[in-house]
Amino acid sequence: MSTDKGLNKRMGDAHELHVANVLGQRQTRGSGNQWRDQMDSKHDRTECVFAFANDGKSTLGKSVSITRAMWAKAVEQAGGERPMLTLRWYADASLKVDTDLAACDLLDFAEMRDDAERWHKAKPILEALIERNPRCIPVLVDLARHLINSSAE
Repeated sequence: MSTDKGLNKRMGDAHELHVANVLGQRQTRGSGNQWRDQMDSKHDRTECVFAFANDGKSTLGKSVSITRAMWAKAVEQAGGERPMLTLRWYADASLKVDTDLAACDLLDFAEMRDDAERWHKAKPILEALIERNPRCIPVLVDLARHLINSSAE
């Protein structure tokens, strides 16, 4: 693990920027060190269903420890968004990325997966509606009913 504070800051800054860009999040000021805007990056829960607040950890080492206290702090600081911890391992001091992972609550992940599955099933129905083929409407209505009923189970 590096003891170079400059290197550690560059590692953290690069990781935080990457996560915010990939997830479409807003980076918080001062890497979340503001009492009213904690965590490293966030979605806005008023603008999306799966709004996450991220706290990133990066290392040159072989492991990153996640403790219950760390998770509890992320839950508290998420401020209504869903907490997420992102973990990055750098291959070397040039900041070549080896591995990027994200950890979130299992129930949040299950909810996202369920929504993704429903979207996958609904997409062809919506595409057919866009084509506006009147002969398909009864079939599409039946498919939509089936989809809604199966997601209610």
